[in-house]
Amino acid sequence: MGIAQKRRAETRSLLLEAGLRVFSERGFDLGTLDEVGAAAGFTKGAVYRHFPSKSAFLLALFEQYAAVARAGSGARQASWFIPVTVHFAAQALRDPLLRRRFAIVLQESPDGSGPESRLLKALAGVFTTAAQTPERAAP
Repeated sequence: MGIAQKRRAETRSLLLEAGLRVFSERGFDLGTLDEVGAAAGFTKGAVYRHFPSKSAFLLALFEQYAAVARAGSGARQASWFIPVTVHFAAQALRDPLLRRRFAIVLQESPDGSGPESRLLKALAGVFTTAAQTPERAAP
């Protein structure tokens, strides 16, 4: 990996870490890419050089989140983990694609005894039940 590629990967990682902090505090609807850039020490332009849209950033953020969720209870001790889990769960209730992906992450997350593990287990039950319940047509 060349210096430019290494620097790009490092910047991307810093942006994702900042995004986890910003969105855990402000939520996906209120948190902005300006805030993410600033929290990482960059401009919004740096965010857009790595991610073409907020949706693309949130997708990358979900992949980062999923890796931590699957890693086990030690990795899930970060202060952002529980708030981001709740935000992704709320978003997944409105987005069928995210709902399916989130349900898979919940199923693949190893058990543990901490509050984050209990939350993941409870959400897995909710999303399993939701997947088995047919959607009702709006009146």
